[in-house]
Amino acid sequence: MRQFSSLLGCLSVAALAFAQTTNTNNGPYDTLIIRGATMIDGTGAPPRGPVDIVVRRNMIVQVSPSDPIGRAQNGGGAQLAANSSGGAARVIEAAGKYVMPGLIDLHIHYQDSVPLEYQYKLLLGHGVTTVRAFNVGNMSVDEMVAERQRIAENKIVAPRMYVYPFWRNSPTDPRFAIAKDAPEIVKEWKRKGVDGVKMAGLPGEYPDVFKAVADQAKIEGMGLAVHIAQEAVFPMNAVRTALDGASTVEHHYGYAEASFTDRVLQKLPSDYNYASEPDRFYQTGAVWLQADLKKLHTDVIDQLVAQSKKTGFTMVPTMVVYEANRDLERVKTLPWHEKYTMPAIMAHWQPSPSSHGSYFYHWTTTNEADWAKMYRRWMEFVEDFKNRGGLVGVGSDVGSIYTLWGFGTIRELELLQHSGFSPIEVVHSATEIGALSLGNKQLGAIRPGYIADMVVLDENPLDDFKVLYGTGATRQSASGQALQTKAVKYTIRDGVVFDSQALLKDVADMVAKARATKGSTETTAPK
Repeated sequence: MRQFSSLLGCLSVAALAFAQTTNTNNGPYDTLIIRGATMIDGTGAPPRGPVDIVVRRNMIVQVSPSDPIGRAQNGGGAQLAANSSGGAARVIEAAGKYVMPGLIDLHIHYQDSVPLEYQYKLLLGHGVTTVRAFNVGNMSVDEMVAERQRIAENKIVAPRMYVYPFWRNSPTDPRFAIAKDAPEIVKEWKRKGVDGVKMAGLPGEYPDVFKAVADQAKIEGMGLAVHIAQEAVFPMNAVRTALDGASTVEHHYGYAEASFTDRVLQKLPSDYNYASEPDRFYQTGAVWLQADLKKLHTDVIDQLVAQSKKTGFTMVPTMVVYEANRDLERVKTLPWHEKYTMPAIMAHWQPSPSSHGSYFYHWTTTNEADWAKMYRRWMEFVEDFKNRGGLVGVGSDVGSIYTLWGFGTIRELELLQHSGFSPIEVVHSATEIGALSLGNKQLGAIRPGYIADMVVLDENPLDDFKVLYGTGATRQSASGQALQTKAVKYTIRDGVVFDSQALLKDVADMVAKARATKGSTETTAPK
């Protein structure tokens, strides 16, 4: 999804950037100890514990078993953690708790319709410590890099940001559409400190421009994220895009088209109009019903897996952002909208032919049934790709069609499990694989020498990812009463410890204030 960029009543992005809450003396600490936790380390290894984790400033320096057998087997090597708590600046007593690496969301758009603080805190409150951002409202490239630096310096309460600006055609800079000139822009962005490039739609996916950008990005050590728009899916299907240098392919576009054996182009009705979003979004899903399933699960996956093993190519499905297409009423009435969804965002999601991603003004049971069938094929494809050695990362593409920051990331975890991933495979995708896709080999795992990004949890996420939602998961008390179990206690980014529930309370207060503002009372879909 390409995101909407502005809504009524918004503040300027520049003003929002400087209005963020700053660090409030919660780290990084000279010594931080998380003591007695069960650890899910992010590498795909099974949980183990209890362990003591020692952090110096923003780096993990020791992970030691704190059970008697583990201590004996390590020759007393756990004693640093066990004995140093008296001198530690902070100790988190985590007996009975779980700890895992911070979640990495590879597909984020920040909007200028609501405060950045609102979006940042929703993500951190759900344990998301790193994002790959394709835009920060309407910020320029320079402003995005500056925002990333403020986050790194702990001047802003926000997840770590990797900056991947959109590659956009510009009447004032024709180099974006000319293959021989495009590498100069990539070089300029690298000098500015940009981490990668996001390409979506024409002219960025003209084959010659795309290849020129991909080749230069590789030379510069930059990533290349690609949304294969329908205008350009021929000849740039997912296989060719991966082979030509994409580091990730976003969404589900281009895979079914790579499987065609009895045609070159998707069959479309004669009255089809790409500019009509109900037409567009129905047909981008319906193409999976035209796929050659045998070729899809042989030649297409063979080539993609080979590229994944060769270059680290990673699939980023973003299943959550399209869920409305298969069950509209469910996403309109999600339980967190009342407390956590800003009125301006809910207003944008209402059906309108003039708003991108608000195309449900004629979305039928037939549309949903076809998309439900598409999801089955898509999920089987993603699962097969993973099982054969392909890399799959987590991305949510939140902000569009009833998806919300943080909540969307957790829902994406659930959908990967629905696809067939085991819970530990899901966590691996959301942590270490995400870090490797970003080119960071010191992130995404709990190991000595790694950056201290972690989430401390009151419940086991492998038992039920729903406990990670800001609204929690429904459980039953001993007396038979329903209660909401909320697992995310602390989110730790770069050694800085955030009270996750306090962050979510801040968000709820912002939404309540917005609802109380005159003219901003509608927070749920019309009845």
